[in-house]
Amino acid sequence: MASLPDELDGERLVLRRWSLEAIDDALAAIDDSFEELHAWMSWAVTMPTRDSLVAIVYDGNQRFDSGERWAYFVREKAGGRLVGSASLGRRGGDRELEIGYWVRSDRTGRGYATEAAKILTSAAFDSALDVGTVKISMDRANNASAEVPRKLGFTPDVEYEREVITPGHSGRGIAWIISREEWQSITS
Repeated sequence: MASLPDELDGERLVLRRWSLEAIDDALAAIDDSFEELHAWMSWAVTMPTRDSLVAIVYDGNQRFDSGERWAYFVREKAGGRLVGSASLGRRGGDRELEIGYWVRSDRTGRGYATEAAKILTSAAFDSALDVGTVKISMDRANNASAEVPRKLGFTPDVEYEREVITPGHSGRGIAWIISREEWQSITS
């Protein structure tokens, strides 16, 4: 099964495959950012416990190995601080992957989500996964998150109804998409 590497390198960030060794750093980042994460992330309806986060990382590593979803902790190169998480997973058609991300609250506004999404988009198209399109979806009300695909050259693809799970959810989602050809024309 084609896969992605355990580590992806960016300009200011490094994305490292989820590991149990990073649980305490991840839990601290989630705790420090819980109010914001709680507004948007369905997994943060309640504050994760250490045990629940261990189970999530264990499941994530099984999905990584099976080629279903590649989840990474995002760290600053300078200092190594864990500043969020980003993933690339199979959600649509066979040749489509979807990016998800979050950045700890004290590091938002620095372009970290954009850089992480750029790293993952390049990795998807440069891999042996035969990816035709990459998608980023979010709640329609999450304007900050919508800036990420916009900055990277993704275009709005579809709006859809979605379940309201968290306090920030509006019941409307938006998906942004970019093709391999579009990405290559932007990055070459």
